[in-house]
Amino acid sequence: MRKTFALVFNARAGVARPRLLDGVLAHLKGSNADVFQVAARSSEEAAQRIREIAATHAADAVIAAGGDGTFRAVATGAAGTSLPVGFLPLGTGNVLAYEIGLKKNADFIAAYLLGDPIIPVQGSLINGEPFFLMAGAGYDARIVHQLDYQTKRLVGRAAYTAPVLRTIRHGAERFDVAVDGKPFGASWVIVTRASRYGGSFVLTRETCVGTGQMLAILIDAPSRAGLLRASVELGLGRLAAAGSRPGFVTVLPASRVVVGRQLQAPLQVDGDDAGLSPADIVAEGPVVQLVVPPAYAATLSKRHTNHLL
Repeated sequence: MRKTFALVFNARAGVARPRLLDGVLAHLKGSNADVFQVAARSSEEAAQRIREIAATHAADAVIAAGGDGTFRAVATGAAGTSLPVGFLPLGTGNVLAYEIGLKKNADFIAAYLLGDPIIPVQGSLINGEPFFLMAGAGYDARIVHQLDYQTKRLVGRAAYTAPVLRTIRHGAERFDVAVDGKPFGASWVIVTRASRYGGSFVLTRETCVGTGQMLAILIDAPSRAGLLRASVELGLGRLAAAGSRPGFVTVLPASRVVVGRQLQAPLQVDGDDAGLSPADIVAEGPVVQLVVPPAYAATLSKRHTNHLL
């Protein structure tokens, strides 16, 4: 049983001091666990503080309470150490929560943090900076770039409606991509280590958090209609199966993806605006120890066994 927790809480990820967080903290304290909050004014400062906690063994685990961007900051600090990271989903998308089967229930999350198993999760690097879920270029990054974060905090996913409509109206803009040295063109690229996208949407069944494989999903939608079709197909889970993908979608395992060296494209990482290309994305990133529910650990073990067979 883990007894001492460092808490990184991103108040901007949802309504300030959400009831779920209060419920989890109450359950942890009821189990005689000690929780101390890590003060940080930025993602970089949060990562540095977590590195210090890992070096001094000041906690049995760290809790990333926020969205996928909060998890990224915390995991960046804990990567390469033995300090486990648990997730408390308070964000809008919470891809990681859907990925590992984490219920939004205070009892469930407290029990998960206290005693559930740990798996090693390898991240990737984008221009030298770690990420553990996904990075995007083109269409989805253009949406994120237009997003009003104050509106997102107030109304959640509904805040994406206007940016999506504006981006589709703007049309497809192609840029250059190279996957392990092979050139392509695309209007939307997703480089992922997760099977989910935007929350619960199934993006792929060819990888998931903890498997170690990075995928490049190249969407060369030629028009507004193509972008809209790709969005709908993703929402219906049809990009996940080779037989149901549109012909302009290519899915490849990747060790290195270079985006937008010749034609600039906007970038996003785990749903946060990441500026403009060029982007050099490599699969060999740092490893973080992630707390996961037993069912997810069992699924990974079964998947690994089937791969060996």
